[in-house]
Amino acid sequence: MERLSLEETVAEAREALGKDLLILAHHYQRDEIVEVADYRGDSLELSRKAAASEARWIVFCGVHFMAETAAILAKEGQRVLVPREDAGCFLAHTVDYSSLMELWRRLGEVMDPDTDVLPVAYVNTTADVKAFVGEKGGACCTSSSAEAVLRWAFSQREKVLFVPDQYLGRNAARRLGISEGEIAVWDPRRPPDRMDAFARARLILWRGTCNVHVRFLPEDVRRVRGEHPGVRVVVHPECRPEVVELADEVGSTSYIIKTASSSPPGSSWAVGTEERLVARLAKENPDKEIFSLAEIPPFCSYMSLTRPGDLAAILRGLLEHEAKNVVEIPPGIRAHARAALERMLEITGS
Repeated sequence: MERLSLEETVAEAREALGKDLLILAHHYQRDEIVEVADYRGDSLELSRKAAASEARWIVFCGVHFMAETAAILAKEGQRVLVPREDAGCFLAHTVDYSSLMELWRRLGEVMDPDTDVLPVAYVNTTADVKAFVGEKGGACCTSSSAEAVLRWAFSQREKVLFVPDQYLGRNAARRLGISEGEIAVWDPRRPPDRMDAFARARLILWRGTCNVHVRFLPEDVRRVRGEHPGVRVVVHPECRPEVVELADEVGSTSYIIKTASSSPPGSSWAVGTEERLVARLAKENPDKEIFSLAEIPPFCSYMSLTRPGDLAAILRGLLEHEAKNVVEIPPGIRAHARAALERMLEITGS
C-alpha cells in the first residue's frame, strides 16, 4: 500500500482526532514540519498554548526538554509525544541533577548554599534540573525574562546561581550593573581546588553555552557593517557578550521575529540566531533584506533530527490507538519543576 504524504497523514489525523490533537513546532524546525503545525513558537510559549488547549494528544516537534516542559505544565488527561526521543540539546546537556548536587556540596565548603544561594534555571534545561531549582525555592527564566528573574532572585538571597547558559546570565547581569569582579564561573569538567572565588561572588554562572549562538563573533558584526552599509544587527542574548555589545538590538526569538517583521520596507537586518528561522524570516519578508550574521550560517543539529517521517509515524500510531514516545515525568520531579516555572510566571506577571 502506498504510504501517505505528511500532509495527507496530518489531514487524516485531524479528521479522526479533531480537537484531541495539537501539533506544535519550534521556530528552528524544518519547514516541512512548521508548515503542518497548529502553532509555531518558542518552547515556553508553545507549552502554555498546549496547556490552555482542549487537546488530549500534544505532539511537540522540537527538542526533548521542550516536550518535558509541555508535560510539566499539561492539564490532567493531556499527554505529550515527541517525534524523536533522541532530539536533545547541547546546552541542556551541560548540566544535570548530579552535577548540580556536586556544585552544591562544594559551595558548602565556604558557605551554606541553602540559605545563601538561590538557583535560577534557564528553561533550556531538563526536568530534573528545573526540579532541583524549584525544590531550592528558585525559579526558571526565559531569554526575555532573565533580567527580571535575576533581579527577583537577588532580592531573595545574597548570591544567585544561574544555569546553564553563561552568556545569557552574563548579559543579563551586565544590564543589572553586576561587575565582572562579582561573577564566578563554575566549570563542572574542571572544578577548582579552592572555592574562594565563589565565596566572594554575587553571581555564580555555569559554564554552558548554546552551540548555535556561540558561533557568532564580533568579527561578524564588523564584517556585515562593512559589507552592508546601513544594516542593523539583531542577536539572541545567548550570544557572546562581545557580540551583544556591538549589536543594535538584542532579544528572544520572538523579539527578533517581531522586530525584523515590523521594520519598514527596504530595511536590512543581519540576524544572530539559528539559520532555519533566519531563512524563513527572509522568505516571509520579501520587502526587506534579512540574512545571517555569520558567514557560514549555523543550524541546530538536534532540531534537524525531526523529519516528516518521524511526525507521520507518531500520527499513524495515534490513528492506530498507539501512543508512541510519550514524555513521562515522575510526579515528584514534575511538582518541583512546575513550581520553578510557576514562580517565573508570577515574577513576570505572565
